[in-house]
Amino acid sequence: MELTLKRSISSLFIAILLIMLYISSLYNYLLFHTIAEIFSICIAFTVFLLTWNSMEYIKNKYLIIVGIAYLFIGVLDLFHTMSYKGMQIFRDYDYYANQLWIAARYFESIVIVVSCVYIKSKKQINIFLVFSIYTIITAILMLSIFVWKVFPICFVEGQGLTLFKKISEYIICTILFLAIIILTKNRDAFNIRVYRLLLLSIISSIITELAFTLYIDNYGFSNLIGHYFKILSFYLIYKVIIAMGIKEPYEIIFREMKQTEHLLFNQNSLLKNQAVIDSLTGLNNHRYIYECLEAEVQHCLRGKRAFIVMILDIDHFKNINDTYGHLIGDDILKGLAAILRDNTRQTDLVGRYGGEEFLIMLSETTINEGYQVAEKIRKAVENMEFVKNIHLTISIGIEEYTGEKISELLTKADSKLYEAKNSGRNRTIK
Repeated sequence: MELTLKRSISSLFIAILLIMLYISSLYNYLLFHTIAEIFSICIAFTVFLLTWNSMEYIKNKYLIIVGIAYLFIGVLDLFHTMSYKGMQIFRDYDYYANQLWIAARYFESIVIVVSCVYIKSKKQINIFLVFSIYTIITAILMLSIFVWKVFPICFVEGQGLTLFKKISEYIICTILFLAIIILTKNRDAFNIRVYRLLLLSIISSIITELAFTLYIDNYGFSNLIGHYFKILSFYLIYKVIIAMGIKEPYEIIFREMKQTEHLLFNQNSLLKNQAVIDSLTGLNNHRYIYECLEAEVQHCLRGKRAFIVMILDIDHFKNINDTYGHLIGDDILKGLAAILRDNTRQTDLVGRYGGEEFLIMLSETTINEGYQVAEKIRKAVENMEFVKNIHLTISIGIEEYTGEKISELLTKADSKLYEAKNSGRNRTIK
């Protein structure tokens, strides 16, 4: 809800700005042009600053090369604005602005295409070399226009655009269209949102150039439309750098923190399980049995409710190990553990007491109720066919907690287990 409201406010703000820009064009076109260009220049400088300060986070080298270029594109556009007809800053010639426009757009489109070779590149970029190359190119363009005056004329008063200007706009459109083809082929190098923003930015630039092939007056309507799409193109690049240089790094950081937290939780759970679970049977181990018995004693003392423990042992298990081997013996222990789980409640404690001995604690259970559970388990084991068609029996001793120490309770249960064994095995003694 908050995100939707934020987007709505942003969209409303942009709409108001565009309307105000149009109103300014009705009052004074030079005012409109100046505001529109300053707006796009500010975006260009912002794109550069964000790129320059977010390089360690922006993984795609293409975006770094393009982002740095926008400083120099902004500089060319700044001089374009100052030299526009009517500004009265450069008085020796009224149409430097047209030449600077073409110079900036050639620079922008060529950078976008040439940088495509770095879309999937893993090589490190020497940003100072890139910065130096851009500085030299910009300086040569400025000197060719203002000092050497060798840059081709782009506008003639009363006639409109020169052939060079028109052809240049179409060449720039072709270069940008080539950039779209390359970008589409390498779309998997970007997330879908960034890819769409880049694509829309280049399309907006193409529309801008087409608009500037139509006017015969520097203050014409197509000129106005062209500036609108230029602002949109720059703004979309700004959104890309924001997404890749600020939002995505934070998302990555938080995602990595979440993954680390999840990993630590899993590791802690694993360590806890290793500390309390018997690795062979998956039942609670000897240590955990004592902890649960201590807790159950405290629970019973407060609520004055009984619980019983039963200790059971596999009859003649040594013979099974000697005859079939310990691996078969281990499989039998696993099978017995499954029977114990299936015949007890989730609230009961089932654990491996040691070797082939198991302990079951039945909470809130009397000794008679416990006896019935024990007999159910004993008969299930007796009727079970284990691996290698092995049949076996168990002996069980049961004792009810009556306030004694845990060690004494277990000793009593153990004594009854041996009584069951000495009485012929395969029976329960309570």
